[in-house]
Parts: sequence; C-alpha cells; structure tokens
Amino acid sequence: MKAIVLGATGFIGSHVARALLNEGMDVRVLKRSIGPSKALEGLPIEEKIGDLNDVASLRRGFRGCEVLFHTAGYYPLYSFGKSKQKALALAQMENVLQAASETSTLKKIVYTSSMSTIGKSKRGLANEETPYDPDRFKGLYYEIKYEMETRALEGAAEGLPLVVVNPTAVFGDYDVKPTSGSLLVAIAKGRLPFIFDAKMNAVDVRDVARAQVAAMKKGEVGERYVIGGHNTTVWAMTHLVAQLAHVRPPMFRLPLVLGRWAAYASELVGRYLLHQNRPAVPHVGIDFLEYGMHYDTRKAQKKFGLNPTSLEETLERALTWFKRNGYV
Repeated sequence: MKAIVLGATGFIGSHVARALLNEGMDVRVLKRSIGPSKALEGLPIEEKIGDLNDVASLRRGFRGCEVLFHTAGYYPLYSFGKSKQKALALAQMENVLQAASETSTLKKIVYTSSMSTIGKSKRGLANEETPYDPDRFKGLYYEIKYEMETRALEGAAEGLPLVVVNPTAVFGDYDVKPTSGSLLVAIAKGRLPFIFDAKMNAVDVRDVARAQVAAMKKGEVGERYVIGGHNTTVWAMTHLVAQLAHVRPPMFRLPLVLGRWAAYASELVGRYLLHQNRPAVPHVGIDFLEYGMHYDTRKAQKKFGLNPTSLEETLERALTWFKRNGYV
C-alpha cells in the first residue's frame, strides 16, 4: 500500500512518514524541491515535486496512492492581512480536496487539524463535541484552522473518505524549525526568567503519528478525534523542562495582558523595522495561552488503543535531540 504525506518535511509530517514506514508501507512525500531535508534524513521514501497552491502538482503527486495524510496546514506567522491569509489557506485546502476527489485510487484521507478548532468548555474538559465559538476565538490561527477544518468536513460529507485528527500541543524530536519546541529551547538556554501561565495539554509527536496510522485503519469518515496526552499547565511543564535540562526554571508569572501588548509591539517591529520572517513574540503563542484548556481524549484513546507516552520521556527525548543538533 502506498501513502502520500503532505507536509512531511515538517515536525508532525516527518513522524507520520516514519510511522508509515514502520507499518511496512511505501511512502511518497510532496516537497517544493527535491533535496536533503533534516526531518527526513535517511528515510527510504519517494519524493515528488509539488505545492499546495498548484492543483496539477497535487494530482500528479496523489496518482497511484491509496492513502493521503495532509499535515501541511497553513500557519500564519504574522496577523497582518487577515482576509488575504484566510483566502490563501482555504484555496490550498480546496486544491487538496479537488485533487483528492479526482484520484480514484484514494481509499482514506487523514487530515491533521488542530486543538484550536475545539471550543472552550465552561464545565470541565473540552472534547470533540465542544462547539467552537467564533465570537470568542479571534486569533487568526484559530480562524484559519476552523475554516480549513470546516471545509475538510464538508469534503467528507460530499463523499471523500476523510477523517480529522486534532492534536493538542505537540512535543518531541525532529522539530527542525522549532514550533512548540521553541519553548523548550528557550528554557534549556536559560533565556526564560518569566512565563505567561495557562492550562494546556501536551502530547508526544510519536503518539500523534501512531494515532494517524490508526485513524487510517479505524477512523470513521466525517469524524474528528482529539489526540492528546497530559493535562497540565505551562508553569508545571516549564519547570519540568528546566529540571530535565539542569537549568534554573522561570521564576515569575506575568499577566497575559502584557504578553498581548508584547505581541503587538513584536509584530510591528519585526515586520516594519527588522523585516523578520517571524516576530519574536507571535500573536498565535498568546492566543494558545488565552484559549488554553484541558481536554478529554478518551474518544481517540478508546478507538485507536492509544496510551500516552509519559511527559517526562517526551520532553527528555526532545531536549536530547535539540542538544545533539546544535539548537541548545
């Protein structure tokens, strides 16, 4: 059986490729250019040139594949140009769905969405049934992910064999362009004297990849599954990271309003004065804190037989990888 992975050069996608290889499957990845990729080093995979903005390249990439893993979700680095960024993200999703609908060999599609499409529960834990609140969740990342997932589920209703997985905050090795791992790197370098605290759920990237393989086999079309690990807080997790890295932990909790103002300033300075690819304090990071919550992940655990890796093991492996590869 042959699977194609979109976004395989990224954090989650590279682990999905590894999990599929462990299953004995043939793996094809779609990349913007052929060449070395740190996240895929040494893997016996087939590479194809393609781009989410080019539906013809997607058709060529999907040809002959029986499973599609879409882990290449649009990620807004800045919050400027909201309408334009949302339109681009939806156009990319539309291209993937169109190419998939024209590929007769595809038997299953697993789409990697986000915890950000799950609403905030007023009573206890949030789950797949907790409604998203567009009037409350105003961050661009949240809006984009919600609209992309909505379109993906419409594709399932239209006949595509599509399943959605919603990972929480993902940590682990091979985070080559550190996403959630940037927090671990900052702590390990001793550069985080303070934090903005919030509820969170942390999950091992290898657990997320295994869940995607399970979703390929057992996931029900049109359903979504929250893939999480451990309900904790940013304060507790950062102190565990500091302990594992043998450095001083963050000493102070700051009010989140200061983080929001820091994000505004960071975006303006980063875009217009320093011309940075990404701001030092992105709005999306503050959004994660403001909307942070704990999750009930029993649906996926029961359906897929998942047992979360211990948080300590996950963070230890991530820190070891960052040290070996010169990030720390």
